[in-house]
Parts: sequence; structure tokens; C-alpha cells
Amino acid sequence: MRTPILTLPLLLMCSAVLAQTTTNAPPAANGNRANGLNYQPTPNQVVPREKDAGIAPSPARQRESGRFLEQEDRKLLKQYGHDPNNTPNMTGGEALGR
Repeated sequence: MRTPILTLPLLLMCSAVLAQTTTNAPPAANGNRANGLNYQPTPNQVVPREKDAGIAPSPARQRESGRFLEQEDRKLLKQYGHDPNNTPNMTGGEALGR
């Protein structure tokens, strides 16, 4: 009679230990890929599609957005104690792969 009573707690403890030790390995890379597929398009994929669909922003709108983003970048760099004049930036469309 004691054997089944002692077997159940032992079985539960073993299964709990096994559940903790069988974790998945960390991902090999961190980025826009999951299960071997890209889930977020790159700017090089988006820009031609926007142009083909006729919804690409005008050059003036792109410059305005670029200026705004650069101002925000400089503001945040200053806010967190970095020198905006000594920090590499991606002006001229390099961030967008142009």
C-alpha cells in the first residue's frame, strides 16, 4: 500500500525537475527573422512598393520628416548626456539604405 503513495510524489517531483531543465535554446540571431522567415520588410523593399502604389511621400515631405527626426535625435542625445556633435549619425538617407 505504501508503494503507490510514495510513487506519486516522486513522479511529480521528477516531472517538475525535467520540465525546468528542458528549456529551448536561445535564438541564434536577434532581428526581424523568426522560423526562417522575414516578418518586417526592409526600407529597400518598402520604398519601391510605395512608389509603385503611388503612395510614396514627396521629396519635400521626406526632407521635412528627416529634419524632424534629426532634431528629435539631437534632443534625445542631449537629454541622455551624449554630445550630438560627436555622435555618428545617418543623415543623407544612409539609414534607409539609399
